[in-house]
Amino acid sequence: MRVNKLSSPLVLLAALFALLLLPSAARQDIQMRLALDYDDIVRLDLDSVDKILTNVMSFLANAKGRPKPNKQNEMKLMLSDLRSQIEAQIDQLGYGGEIQIFYPLQYVQELYDDENAVWIDADHIVIKPDSQPPPSPPGYKKYKKWAYNEQSALIETKRDTSPYATVIDHDAILQSLGWENAIFADYPSYCDSNTKEILPPLLGRLNLPNSFRRYNCDRIMQDLKHHRLTGRWSERAVLEEFFFAVTGIPPGEEERLKSVGLVASGKWLSDVNHCDWDGITCGSTTVGPGARGMMEEEDDDDANCAVVAGVKTCKVKKTRCDGKIDVDQFLNIPCPPKTSVTKIDLTSISYLSGTLISNLYMLTNLHRLNLMKNQIHGTLPASFSEFKKLEFLDVSNNQMTSQLPPNLPSTLEEVWFENNAFTGSLPDDFGRLKDLRFIDISNNQITGTIPFYFSEMTRLNSLALASNKLTGSIPDFELPGLDVLDFSDNKLTEMPNIFPPNLSELKLGSNQLKGPFPNSNLPVTLSVLNVTGNNFTGVVPTQLDLDDDESYLNLWRSFGCDERTLCQPGHDILCSPGYFSPAGAVSELGPCQVCPMSEDELKKKMLGQTTCSSKDYIAGDINGDGVLSEREIMQLFYVFTNGREWGGDFLKDWENVNAKTCDLPGVSCNGDRNVVAITPNNAILCAGSRNCHGLPSELGLLKSLQIIGLSGASKLKGTLPSELGKLDNLNVLKLDKCSSLTGSIPTQFGNLKSLKILDLSNSGFSGSLPSELGQLSGLTTLNLSLNSFSGSIPSTISDISSLKQLILSRCKLNGRIPANIQNLHQLENLELYGNYLTGPFPDNLSGLVSLKRLDVFSNQLTSTLPSELGLLKNLQIIHTKENQLSGSLPSGIALLPSLTWLDLSNNNITGTIDPAYGMSSSLVDLKLGGNIIHGPIPDTVCTAKKLHDGMTSKYGCDAILRPLGTYCTSGYATPTSECKPCPSGQSSLHLGASSCVTISQREILAMFFDVMGGQSWDEDQRRGWKTLPNECDWSGVSCDSNGELNTLAFQMR
Repeated sequence: MRVNKLSSPLVLLAALFALLLLPSAARQDIQMRLALDYDDIVRLDLDSVDKILTNVMSFLANAKGRPKPNKQNEMKLMLSDLRSQIEAQIDQLGYGGEIQIFYPLQYVQELYDDENAVWIDADHIVIKPDSQPPPSPPGYKKYKKWAYNEQSALIETKRDTSPYATVIDHDAILQSLGWENAIFADYPSYCDSNTKEILPPLLGRLNLPNSFRRYNCDRIMQDLKHHRLTGRWSERAVLEEFFFAVTGIPPGEEERLKSVGLVASGKWLSDVNHCDWDGITCGSTTVGPGARGMMEEEDDDDANCAVVAGVKTCKVKKTRCDGKIDVDQFLNIPCPPKTSVTKIDLTSISYLSGTLISNLYMLTNLHRLNLMKNQIHGTLPASFSEFKKLEFLDVSNNQMTSQLPPNLPSTLEEVWFENNAFTGSLPDDFGRLKDLRFIDISNNQITGTIPFYFSEMTRLNSLALASNKLTGSIPDFELPGLDVLDFSDNKLTEMPNIFPPNLSELKLGSNQLKGPFPNSNLPVTLSVLNVTGNNFTGVVPTQLDLDDDESYLNLWRSFGCDERTLCQPGHDILCSPGYFSPAGAVSELGPCQVCPMSEDELKKKMLGQTTCSSKDYIAGDINGDGVLSEREIMQLFYVFTNGREWGGDFLKDWENVNAKTCDLPGVSCNGDRNVVAITPNNAILCAGSRNCHGLPSELGLLKSLQIIGLSGASKLKGTLPSELGKLDNLNVLKLDKCSSLTGSIPTQFGNLKSLKILDLSNSGFSGSLPSELGQLSGLTTLNLSLNSFSGSIPSTISDISSLKQLILSRCKLNGRIPANIQNLHQLENLELYGNYLTGPFPDNLSGLVSLKRLDVFSNQLTSTLPSELGLLKNLQIIHTKENQLSGSLPSGIALLPSLTWLDLSNNNITGTIDPAYGMSSSLVDLKLGGNIIHGPIPDTVCTAKKLHDGMTSKYGCDAILRPLGTYCTSGYATPTSECKPCPSGQSSLHLGASSCVTISQREILAMFFDVMGGQSWDEDQRRGWKTLPNECDWSGVSCDSNGELNTLAFQMR
């Protein structure tokens, strides 16, 4: 029998009583739906729970009304008996621990009508539905879980002090007693009977994740069952909830993400197994590619091998779970199920700009969570403390805020929080992270002091707290495994007395440290040491073997700076007293330079001076003479762009102290031995460098320089130095395909009067185009395509009378085409496609007498095609596809003697095709699809063998435009694009349509009016056409009683 949602406990009692009266044999085949908490209905096999039902029935029957004192003991005995029987059943199946039994809320409300919650004793509590959850039971901290169901009232518990105590809810109890195929009822009040979609009341009542709004009832009930059994949602449900939260897209609006990588090619939200979604790994706990800090642990070959009697034998290497093995050989624990999520790696995804969900901890086997370089904001949920196996957590380079979470999982080995906006102090709770190996919280807003617990983390390898607001002293560190300490850019005031003995990197720059430099305390293992920007005195150590890539010391010394004692030992750490540098040490700008000081100043022995009161620092001045030679300028260029990684044969010459400037590969000179060209072809500028400084402004001092050719330097960073505007002789500036260069074009570039070619295409430039470009009177080529500029095309561009190539395509420009562009009489190529240009073509284009190519494809241009185009006899290409052009097809264009390609497709051009287009001797491509063109197509065009590679010979007029009633992408027939007839009930409105539509009777008549030249009919004949709302009222149109066309009378000319 089926019992739907029960209206009262009496219904439940009657159902139970009727079943218990049945013979035992009959009950074996009977199953019912029993409401234990009124909304959740489960299926029971009655045979296995006869006694339990009897006790439940007795309890309900004998405890009606408010229980009197003499009844309380009886109730306790009944409950105790009931509990004992359940425990006996559970024990037989191996269950143990905490038990919770739930009874109907409505019944308890009738049974207990007190205003406040009533305690029966220390183990029993009854609450009202609007009351707060019950206080935790005595000894609850000993339990791993304490569950509370707001739809239930009476909570019956048995304390279990064993270390394995758990909580088993009523579903788990019933399952242990023979529960089969538990399901939740499909309540009509919650589910639409037709669509099977969940209705909003259930979402709110059951506190379901927002992502459940996408599910039908069956899917929700399935997840509810999973939640009842495990206390968690299914992994797929958690991932879907995570997706909607982290993208910021509400459930139900995922169509907005249809083209997004994770949804489109990444398979997210699709029907495929969630383990196959991009960025999701199941079953494997290996570190894998892209790991930060912690590398895959492998046994050392020699340490695990032995040679006996000349035979080498080695132990088998141990490995982590890789989705294939069953046991983690390092930890000697079972591997997670091969279908369970173990890693999430979603990095550098621009549309991940939402928040994190609290339910993510329900991925119980998650070992790695990597969300670096996104735009995720908000806080880390407190529920992250519930992760039991998380080893790797990376939310670096996001927009996380609030204080650092105090309860991170103790299993963590790597924590990467850098480049966010975390606040507050470092939590004391971090001291629990005894397995921590790598932690980076740099570039946040952390305050307070550095806790001592870091010095007690024996596995710690790297600790980075740079760029915060930390104060106080640096603790002593004696950890032998610590390799990196980075506390730079804080407000620390006191150095430690003890440093880690095997430290390789120590960064303490830009603090408030003072006093004698700790020369003797530093470990000899250091290869990187940064202590600039402090107030040290004394002597700098010279015994350290520091990394030259950081210090620059040997790089500058090789050019003779030691001849004037400018590259002294120790200057790679701090400039000694009497020297200064903007960096406080040798840097990419050059060596420490002499600063004349008084005796009193020298006595202070201040290290790392960054300024000098009597002298300015000259970057790159190696020999200290106060004047930069061209060789020194070229050396700055080499250092700024990380010349040691250029590749090829550059290194041996550029670092050779005896090499002359004009002998350097990639440098050309004139007869006076002055540099005229910098073209280091095949050099990979800024390769492998964390500190690429871009183009040095000192290049502007090369007075004879004519050519800067750095095309394809995709790793070259920085901005364009405005000082390049001082290069009076510069002819060519090519920085195309330099995608890492950013910023705007300096207005000073307008001073480059000799410049002929300016090519900054396919790079990362932005900002508006400076009007000063119009001052480049000698310019012949201006190519700024494929950048991210803003604003409109400066009208001053038309002042460059010598311009032949103007290429501003795909620049994100808006506004109108300058009206005076016709002044560019020498212009041959005008490419403005792929922008947001609006408005009409300029009224007069007749001045563009040299123009060969006009390309304004994919803009928002309006108006008609200028008839003046027919006067530009040199035109070869006209490309205006995908605009909003209207009007008819100018016949004069067909007469252009050199025109080879005419593409006007996807506009609003009307009318017919002039026969002259078929008689052109030069035209080979005529693309007119997606317009409002009517037939007939002239025979001269349909038989023109040159058009479309001779396709007219095979397809005839269809090679020009497909007829009405058909459609295809291109609008015309090709061997690879066969056009198709429109589906039944649809048609195309015009020739060469790319799609079909359902056409109304009114639209057909309106099209008929246009084709037949209705505007020229007599006034009486055209009365009402296209103006009256009902086409049956138009002159000459007769309809039947259903409004369908009967007859049509019209005027013939």
